Amino acid sequence: MSLSWWNGRTVPAGDVRIAPDDAGFLFGDGLFETLRVNDGQAQDVPAHLDRLLAGLERIEIDPRATREELEEAITTVAAAAPHPVARLRLTVTRGVAVHPTVLITSAPYEPPSAEAYRDGVTALLVPDLRVDSQGPLAGLKSLCWQANRLALRHAEAAGAFEALLLNERGLLAEGARSNLVLHLPEGAFTPPLSDGCLPGTVRRRLLEAGEITERSLTLDDLRRASKVLLLNSLVGVLPARPGPCNGHAV
Repeated sequence: MSLSWWNGRTVPAGDVRIAPDDAGFLFGDGLFETLRVNDGQAQDVPAHLDRLLAGLERIEIDPRATREELEEAITTVAAAAPHPVARLRLTVTRGVAVHPTVLITSAPYEPPSAEAYRDGVTALLVPDLRVDSQGPLAGLKSLCWQANRLALRHAEAAGAFEALLLNERGLLAEGARSNLVLHLPEGAFTPPLSDGCLPGTVRRRLLEAGEITERSLTLDDLRRASKVLLLNSLVGVLPARPGPCNGHAV
């Protein structure tokens, strides 16, 4: 049976109820994290909680749950999650009045195929939906995710796996659901946070290991990249097939 953790209680997933005047439902006022679960074990929990709690402090939401309580709740929900691989989502909204909503759920997840990791997937440049690197939501995994969803829908309608987004200055920022790494003759680079990308957990791990470096990236960099990598907590490191950007396909 799938379990959820809802405002301090572990309940069957079907028992969760969100109030119609919840600020997350009405206004997208909140943050979320998506974690991969392998055989009942949630991955990269400390990094996800670091990002969540820093973001909640930034937008002034008190989850009314300690880090330790959230860690225990993630462990409980992950243990009951579908096998072998599941997607766990931790959502925190401003809730109703002074009562935030904290919800942890899980769902089955099918990773990309072995062929996708071997041959790469297609990413589509979507230049009309820009990331505002100076905006109040920059770097936040906000429930206001509509622009990313719209870009991804455009990419998927064209048969692509991912959409690549530019910021307001025309620099590469990120994918609609991933961070971006380009392998160039000078090294392997990912856009800096100042260019508007999300501080992804896999990105953080590769930076800490010295495998990639932050640098602003241009469309010319994308054209001359020998390798394009997409990073997120569900797929890990997934290659995208490099190619010319005319026609906006990568």
